Amino acid sequence: MILPGRIAYARGNLTNIRCAKSQIQPCGIDLSLKQVLTLESAGCIDFDNTHRQTAGSVVLPFTGETLEYVHLHQGVYLVEFNEFIRTPRNIMGQIFVRSSLFRSGIQIHAGVVDSGYQGVIGAMLKVENSFGLRVYKDARLAQMVFHELTEPTEGYSGQYQGSAKL
Repeated sequence: MILPGRIAYARGNLTNIRCAKSQIQPCGIDLSLKQVLTLESAGCIDFDNTHRQTAGSVVLPFTGETLEYVHLHQGVYLVEFNEFIRTPRNIMGQIFVRSSLFRSGIQIHAGVVDSGYQGVIGAMLKVENSFGLRVYKDARLAQMVFHELTEPTEGYSGQYQGSAKL
């Protein structure tokens, strides 16, 4: 069962929301941009995580005299959202791109947010548009949808639990 955005908000599944009136949607809650990062090295993935190493990244600075923005060229970026998530053991999260982004040639990809996870959330942003994308700080990029599980799980206990940054 998918939780309506107002219910997920009332339960405190997302915190640090910029503007509830703008971000709460019928089927989820919009996620807003905190920062954009560019990849600077290779990652390494294996079966049991003994060699796991995420790619290195660098924060891209926002520019602009009154409103802060960054112009992104074609390529792959990481985005960190302003909001923090808290999923109980019977709820999981899923991130979807907002339609205004895919209409501009932009994709958002993210993994499942496991039940029991608490911390920062982010996603991969891929600019397909050959003209790029100008994105402003706090722009609403994605929507978090919460699914209620048929029963509680043991909950997430991985290395990213409680993360304050990507």
